Amino acid sequence: MVKSIQDGPLLLSKNDYLIAGSVSGLVSRAIVQPLDVLKIRFQLQAEPICACDTSKYHGFIQAIRCISKEEGTVAFWKGHIPAQLQAIAFSAVQFLSFEVFVAWLPALGARNDPRLAFSSSSPFQTFACGCLAGGVAACTTQPLDVLRTRFIAQGEPKFYRSLSHATLYIASHEGWSGYFRGLVPSILLVAPQTGLQFAVYHTFNQLVSKVREKFTSRSAQTGSSTSQAVQDPRKNMEVGPIQSLISGGLAGMSSKSIIYPLDMAKKRMQIHGFEEARVRFGRVPTCSGLRSCLVGIWKTEGASALFKGLQPTLVKSCVSISCRFTVYEEMCRFLFHIHDRKQSPRSF
Repeated sequence: MVKSIQDGPLLLSKNDYLIAGSVSGLVSRAIVQPLDVLKIRFQLQAEPICACDTSKYHGFIQAIRCISKEEGTVAFWKGHIPAQLQAIAFSAVQFLSFEVFVAWLPALGARNDPRLAFSSSSPFQTFACGCLAGGVAACTTQPLDVLRTRFIAQGEPKFYRSLSHATLYIASHEGWSGYFRGLVPSILLVAPQTGLQFAVYHTFNQLVSKVREKFTSRSAQTGSSTSQAVQDPRKNMEVGPIQSLISGGLAGMSSKSIIYPLDMAKKRMQIHGFEEARVRFGRVPTCSGLRSCLVGIWKTEGASALFKGLQPTLVKSCVSISCRFTVYEEMCRFLFHIHDRKQSPRSF
């Protein structure tokens, strides 16, 4: 239940949260798709990411040039359709689940104003709700994530001709379990990552709110009590677009850095059964489970290999999560004002 600034109750429905989450996923994915292609190509390369004869990709700039030359610039949008579908579905389910879990925990209270970014909750409570929301979203969208990875992983000539061809091929050759390859590392990755994103985003916004509160209280003591923030303390807690972008960027980079090795393992497991299309890219690593995948990477490629593709990943996470939170908050605010306007009595 979301209440307006006035006394009357005003509900943002589950459909509202789904709409806001879907739009945020669409916008963020459209912006970061090329970076995602680079990240996955780095993760799937068994050879070191360095300027040596055995490695196809040597670094960030070289990989961009290599892919553009061999596959054309359109290659940076490979897998965009399943990726976009996955991003829309994941973001919608994630934010809706988070709002539902927040509403279920009485200690958190309600979001009294969509502008206030769940300000009544503690970082730990926000982390817990984020973990649960991330786990639900990961399970729901795993088939789309597998398709996205397969499309990005293939080179030229294409192994999968279309989304429908890939869907039918995986079902007939690998069974339904093929759509859920890497599900365990996905949950272990996404749940804490999502929890950290919400917790960091929430904590940073709380710190900014406290700084504003101290500043406005000092202003009141010095006589400048006419400011709107002093008259309405909730103004100190509002999360504007700039603050949301900064908070989201910090949340994206910090959360991704902590759990990145699990992302490596997940991508390696998702191409199991797809080795034929990867031969031209160099040695094709194989792994049967999460533990064997992590240990295998450590032994054969070195500990640093667990962080292959981290550079484009951090850039991508910073941009993606900042856009996702900002668009979501702005969409909630937009829907809030639409409903509030309908509820408010008209003046003649």
